[in-house]
Amino acid sequence: LCSGLPGFATASQAAPFQLINGFVFDLAQFTGASVTYRDEAGSSVDFDGKLWDNAAGVNNFTLGELAAGQFGSDPGDQVTLQSTPDPDWLQLNYAGSGQAITASNKNFVIYEITSSTSGVDTEGTSFRVQFNNSGTWHNASTATSVTHVPDDTFAPEPAEDTNQIVYDLTSFGLNVGDNLTTVRIENLDSGGGTSDPDFIFAGVATAIPEPATTLLAGVGLVGLARWRGSRDAEAG
Repeated sequence: LCSGLPGFATASQAAPFQLINGFVFDLAQFTGASVTYRDEAGSSVDFDGKLWDNAAGVNNFTLGELAAGQFGSDPGDQVTLQSTPDPDWLQLNYAGSGQAITASNKNFVIYEITSSTSGVDTEGTSFRVQFNNSGTWHNASTATSVTHVPDDTFAPEPAEDTNQIVYDLTSFGLNVGDNLTTVRIENLDSGGGTSDPDFIFAGVATAIPEPATTLLAGVGLVGLARWRGSRDAEAG
């Protein structure tokens, strides 16, 4: 699955990793994962193909691609939660016992397309999330960090900047040693507005402090594999 994609390890090497804007994602977390979404009659959940995932190195792992069933004849990588009388939603479902939360691998990071070119826009944070079906909702605006990422970071997708929304799971109801099993994302706008957050990719990640981010970007997967090995050894 991963051998033909740039920046990925082969099956004979360490698990596939991807470095995106200061966060390392172990893409093995998506093995067996799926996305469900509001799909009853009249739903306006949309899917649209994008180039962002290819540039970011997460092709086949986006929220749209993980969806078990999709509307339309040409579903794609992006999931758009339109403004409807009843809030649209999508849910990432991890396989088995879920994704383990560790002292370092504890961030849930969401990437959402924004039409703004100067900063985070209201539409981009017009959603809320719920972890492990806890019943507790967290508005995007209260996330650990919300960052505007210029489009040239994820070229070749033109003229579409990205919001990076980060939740430190240990501050949102989970503890080190817990497993993340589900993440539900719901559109906050349930009226006649135009809110339509456009989700591309989301997953558990490890934050890499500067200047380590620049270093890892240069050494590639070999460095990432060694970094993970040393991290696991320290944890053991």
